[in-house]
Amino acid sequence: MKKYNILISNDDGINGPGLKPLIKELSSFSNIYVIVPKHEMSGTSHSIHLKKYLKLEKIKHNIYALVGGTPADCVKYALYSFFKDKIDLVVSGINTCANLAQDVVYSGTVASAREGAYLGIPSISVSASDETNPCYNQVAKAVLKIAKEVLKKEKKGRPALCLNINIPPNYKGIKVVPLGIRCYDETIVEKKTKKGTYYKLAGRFISGKKNKNSDIDAIEQGFISITPLELDQTSFTKIKNYKFLENKKAMLWQE
Repeated sequence: MKKYNILISNDDGINGPGLKPLIKELSSFSNIYVIVPKHEMSGTSHSIHLKKYLKLEKIKHNIYALVGGTPADCVKYALYSFFKDKIDLVVSGINTCANLAQDVVYSGTVASAREGAYLGIPSISVSASDETNPCYNQVAKAVLKIAKEVLKKEKKGRPALCLNINIPPNYKGIKVVPLGIRCYDETIVEKKTKKGTYYKLAGRFISGKKNKNSDIDAIEQGFISITPLELDQTSFTKIKNYKFLENKKAMLWQE
């Protein structure tokens, strides 16, 4: 039986509580390679460094921390250089809280997986959906089973698969569902000090909208939610709606 090569990354950093359980489970059937941020990089989305040199610290064999690097940086460094042409699957996580609905836009965990898919490697993003009871060991065991199925079905090549997965404790099963919509009560908090005035984004989750048969609905019912994410963000409906701008009359704007 072929032994696969799996790249693990995350946005919670080298000390992220979900990292060791994930390494332990996936190493039971594959060779594990790890590049993660040195420190927590939650909410960094798909940001990357273009002009800055970054230091890669070796933690142990095939496990590295990228100092100052983002989750997307980590996957780029791995697939372009350090583990080039070795990786069969990218697994990002285990994130310390759910990544549901539009969270996938902001999440560094999801960005790691998206970057892997952009570069032609099937990729999955994994989050423990219950922050108060993350059950990382249980989540990691579920990831092992899902990873095996993905490796059987998916091949390398662009565009590659990108799955967003949320796993609750004591899950009932799996549902493959679309993203829902989450609502947040967000605000900007002001703090005045002797050195000046500072601002911070704050808020909390309020509710979901249109969430029947969505990832949010699946998690609320106690199921693992799996959502395949498209890499092409084109709105083909809107392309048709805005074709009128190609009309010659629209060129009058240049006059």
